[in-house]
Amino acid sequence: MPKSARKKAESGIYHVVIRGLNKQTIFFDDEDRGVFLNRIKLIKENKPFRVYGFCLMSNHVHLLFREKQIPIGNIMMAMLSSFVQWYNYKYERTGNLFQDRFRSEEIRSDGHLVCALRYIHQNPVKAGIVANVEDYRWSSNSAYLGEKDSFVDTNFILEVLGGKEQYIDFMRKEEHGQFIEDNNRIIITDNELAERIGRILTVKEIYDLQRSERAQIEDVIATIKQTVKGASIRQIARVTGVSVNIVRYTK
Repeated sequence: MPKSARKKAESGIYHVVIRGLNKQTIFFDDEDRGVFLNRIKLIKENKPFRVYGFCLMSNHVHLLFREKQIPIGNIMMAMLSSFVQWYNYKYERTGNLFQDRFRSEEIRSDGHLVCALRYIHQNPVKAGIVANVEDYRWSSNSAYLGEKDSFVDTNFILEVLGGKEQYIDFMRKEEHGQFIEDNNRIIITDNELAERIGRILTVKEIYDLQRSERAQIEDVIATIKQTVKGASIRQIARVTGVSVNIVRYTK
């Protein structure tokens, strides 16, 4: 069945989500993230558009773009193909890295725009990677706080919110709006989950948990389920080595 045409936003502004093929990891290190951002900057110089925000997670990316003369699809094709070419050379691989088609939603108003930016910036917080928006390095939040030589167009949103201080206050309030992202479910990789569990455990290694007393195992599993968002029951069992049934029925 042919793909339907992407709905064109009357505002020209889109919230875009890009995912790794089969939800695989896109960024393995800081070089990968830096090159991806550099590709956005280079494409922006050759195909003018505005960037209002971004957030790079391990296996997906959020972007907030405003197209000008060139359609968003053309911009994304140029940006992603350039990055994949570099990525495949670095990792000695072939084929696609991203899902066939990026997802996007129209931004309908100034209020919708600032809430979308807050949602994007709060992704690492909701995933449990950092405690505060300002603690995450790979988002556009630093541009709004005054980072030099940024390719992010911050003026419009700062004007909408009333300035930098108002922006900071706005970002600190939890965003409850509904935005695109695989049924709004936070996805966490096994490596991220292992890192989070490592902070919770009192034992030295994750697999030492299997040899602990049942009560201690259940205490740790309960804490993981309460504090780590986006991890499935089977994923927790896989990473910890604890049986699926223990994970499922521990509250």
